[in-house]
Amino acid sequence: MSSAANGAGANLVNALKAGTISDAKLQRLDEVAVVLEPPSLMHTGGLSTLAITLHGYRDRESLSDRVPASWAGEILQGPAESEVGLLTQGSALLAAFLAAERLEQATRAPRAVSNVHDRYYNEIKHVVEQLIILGFAPPTSRSVEALIMLGTLGNYAFDIMAPILKVSLNHPLGFRIWRVITKMVQLSKPRNPYRRSLQAWVRQLLQQAEALRSKSVYTGRSLDLELAINIPSDWVPADDDWVSNALRARAENETATVRERGMAALGLWQRALQSSELNQSRVKADLMALIAEFEDPKFRPDAYQGMQWEAAAIRHLMAREVPVCKDWPQGIDEPWLSHFHTAVGYLESEGVPPYILPATKTLFEHALLQNAEIYRRQAVETLLAGGWTGPVTSALARFLDLEREGAWIRIRALFALGFMQHRDPIVEQAFEIACQAAYDNLSNNPSQAQIHEMHAALFAVGDCYGATGVAEEEVRRVREGIRNVLTGIIDRKLTVTSPLFSVSRAAAYALTFMVLPRKNKEMDLAEELLQKLLSHPDEVTRELSKWGLENRLGENGQVLPLVLAKI
Repeated sequence: MSSAANGAGANLVNALKAGTISDAKLQRLDEVAVVLEPPSLMHTGGLSTLAITLHGYRDRESLSDRVPASWAGEILQGPAESEVGLLTQGSALLAAFLAAERLEQATRAPRAVSNVHDRYYNEIKHVVEQLIILGFAPPTSRSVEALIMLGTLGNYAFDIMAPILKVSLNHPLGFRIWRVITKMVQLSKPRNPYRRSLQAWVRQLLQQAEALRSKSVYTGRSLDLELAINIPSDWVPADDDWVSNALRARAENETATVRERGMAALGLWQRALQSSELNQSRVKADLMALIAEFEDPKFRPDAYQGMQWEAAAIRHLMAREVPVCKDWPQGIDEPWLSHFHTAVGYLESEGVPPYILPATKTLFEHALLQNAEIYRRQAVETLLAGGWTGPVTSALARFLDLEREGAWIRIRALFALGFMQHRDPIVEQAFEIACQAAYDNLSNNPSQAQIHEMHAALFAVGDCYGATGVAEEEVRRVREGIRNVLTGIIDRKLTVTSPLFSVSRAAAYALTFMVLPRKNKEMDLAEELLQKLLSHPDEVTRELSKWGLENRLGENGQVLPLVLAKI
């Protein structure tokens, strides 16, 4: 970063602010960091992964550094047997396509990209199918990178990928594939030969979003709404605003989660600001009607404070005519907000270095208070890449300990805790307490918000302890901590009515990714419970349980590598 050591830090900060630092340089910084302190940094992902997550593969130099072009043929000879091998194959394909694209631009050779497409047709198919499976997994740096890699490949092989992606969207774990399609849209260029086909295909998928949502194991993630918000305005005729129709349908869906409804409403506002051709008067009228509903406690008394916060944020943005909150609505005096400020202050006692404490606090605020789902997730991803996950997860656990009532805000904290995948006794205890509290509510005529909280708690445990590479003893210890919750949900048949199907789906998700090998030929707890879920009245729960049993376990009860699974 500098010829003099004392200038390197300032140069790095300035380059990051200006957006001029290359992915290749971030990759080299990651290499240095891992060499200096590998144990604490291996799970964080790092700077280059964060750059890929936020911006996609745009730096040809860094991608070429990953896989020399001359290696591609040998690397792609057969299906990968590990996650690293699979990502290497994906990188090889991308490097070949980028080199061909650069050749076309430099020499106007008309078929360089299509030659790569045709030469590796079969290889693209098997790499895409395996990347989808990896993308189904809990959100590690590798699984997220697989999704973004797929989105980038879509610009060169859309005709090969579209049928496979459509099938995968119908899978119980297919909600994560929306992120692939979003990246395809973001990276689509005006001269892309697939652009017109992609537009028609994306429109068709968004029109099916409500039906696909019913098959999802995690509707609250709202990744289909993220796609809608990212659709370029020139794809949408002013007299046929199919994107706003999709957002409006979710915002007005009374059975949707607070997260979904708020994100859809904010998406309507963001798009109205971005395009002068959209009917802003109608959007404002729609939002005022939603605000009136959100502020009326009779509509969702179980989640009134969350709806109130969403309404306040929309008012705040409309008054300032900005798309996303950078500060927070004033005038709300609720216990949950006081508990939040206590948790933020808790960061000061957790050893975060003073020079990054203000930024860490800001990101922590956005991880819980930000209503724009995309930016809230990016705040969590940035905290993860920063490496100081211990203090942040301790502050999240502190907040969950203080705030026992507001399911809507507890759901946000649980998501962040699961996504950060920092595994220590404090996190284990937080998950155990959260699961037990939600389970107690589930046994006593639960509200819609309490059902969503039980789902979020189980999913967060699966995200954190179901990731590849977690030590077997850690998984077993965490499962034992919530054994009565898992067995109670299934054995007591607490989820056999449709309003509670989401909980059985979350249980199947956690069990699928936290399955362990048989011991002394005895069936593992996860295997035993998944077997029972095969007779559950919910089709999606049965489908995911069957997929988990067939793809995660071998004939002798050993756990199989995820890349060997089938869609």
